[in-house]
Amino acid sequence: MNRSDIQSKIVAIAAEQAGVSGAEVTPATHFVNDLNFDSLDVVEFAMEVEDELHASIPDDQVEKMQTVGDVVEYLAEQLKEEAAAG
Repeated sequence: MNRSDIQSKIVAIAAEQAGVSGAEVTPATHFVNDLNFDSLDVVEFAMEVEDELHASIPDDQVEKMQTVGDVVEYLAEQLKEEAAAG
């Protein structure tokens, strides 16, 4: 899975959870300011991402992720590390 695939999935998950069109979600989209996520929404979003992408995002990392791009960047790095190790 490449960065583009990751971004497409993250955008789709965020848009679905926020009840908006995927066209309204970009890497710069802020979860709280733009999608009106509360803390529970953020946790549910992280869990959905983990399920969909078979990834693990530690809680301390979830707290640092403010935008769609932050999540894409984190997951792309994780995949790069897994590929290098494996």
